[in-house]
Amino acid sequence: MGDIIQFKTKERIEPEDRVIGHRISFYTEEELDITLIALNVYGFEEVRFSRTNLKDLDPLYIKRCLIKMRGSSLISTLGFRVINNIIANIEEVTENDYADEV
Repeated sequence: MGDIIQFKTKERIEPEDRVIGHRISFYTEEELDITLIALNVYGFEEVRFSRTNLKDLDPLYIKRCLIKMRGSSLISTLGFRVINNIIANIEEVTENDYADEV
């Protein structure tokens, strides 16, 4: 009989979780204030944004406004750092995040 040829086992690729949205968290008053300034200055809509309607906005829309503000000369270095913290805190929400609750 001949020799047995060993084949590599195929690596099992786990399917990635499907992203269903994004979540943004604010931890300080400064983060809220800078976000509202960015939305009211760089927002596309003619709506005055406040704390009450902030929760209804898409986090990616907020992120776009913050990035525009970060690239402008309207803010100080402290404001620049606060914007970076806000952007770093934006999380993707996947369908498996809520799988245990269903």
